[in-house]
Amino acid sequence: MRRQTDGAAPHVLVFALVLFSGAACGDSPTDQDGMVDSGSWYRTGFRWPHDGAPYESANFIVYSDAASFEAREKLSEIGESLMVELIDDFEIDPATMFRWPPSQSKLHIYTYRDRYEQSWGGWGYYGGLMIYSLDHPIRSTELGNYTRVVTHELMHATEGLLKGTDNPRLVDVWLTEGIAEYVAGGTSSSGSITSLATLDSLVATYGGVNPVAMHRYEDYPDVENLGYKYLYAMFELATKYLLDPDGLGRPESAIRDIYLDVRNGARFETLFEERFGLSLQRYEEEFWERIRAFLE
Repeated sequence: MRRQTDGAAPHVLVFALVLFSGAACGDSPTDQDGMVDSGSWYRTGFRWPHDGAPYESANFIVYSDAASFEAREKLSEIGESLMVELIDDFEIDPATMFRWPPSQSKLHIYTYRDRYEQSWGGWGYYGGLMIYSLDHPIRSTELGNYTRVVTHELMHATEGLLKGTDNPRLVDVWLTEGIAEYVAGGTSSSGSITSLATLDSLVATYGGVNPVAMHRYEDYPDVENLGYKYLYAMFELATKYLLDPDGLGRPESAIRDIYLDVRNGARFETLFEERFGLSLQRYEEEFWERIRAFLE
């Protein structure tokens, strides 16, 4: 899902910095303008060429239209650190659990500098992610916010590797976006919901849309407004309830197992009930009661 970033709540992620050495590497032949007209993001409909000088590290290849070498290097360092955390938190064995797109063995990152996508800052997909560069001349490059956005999109890319596809219909959108918000510490303009007062304020402002009822992206009502200001925070809260000891207290590996099993044809509704001991229908029906008790 494309992510709006300007004005995100100031929650700072704390992560262990694990650095890997990298080096610029070559690529395929260029087009008439000297830019390489290829990349894994082309499969998603983005025909954005790069300059043919990507930065490569242990798990990433960072492409760009015009970002500096230092910006590419720093982004790869952030990505490597966060990948270590995700693999540890979700108990992932990359060798046996990741299913890569054809001809890929590393995640691709396109970090754009000379573009300004006004409605979004980052987007994760099966095989990689796209995000503005750390030397972008217009967007805020405050490192705490930037790292949260990278974390959110990297979670989407990790989900794709576990599912072995970019098919958004295999898992309900509220969990896909909710777990990305959960690991990132919240990137919505409203921030994370941590109290009944915050919940009541958001409901009063945007209406009591039940996040668990949002099964597909097309279910978003008024996505450009309600999605980023209300639903993302609600998706995070609905997911946090599943994992927090004061909620259902299940491990992150339960969500990992859902991703692994849907790629083999299992239904999300069935897997959800098996992993969390609660049917989706019941969770939706009891959502407000459960969440209010959780926040209290």
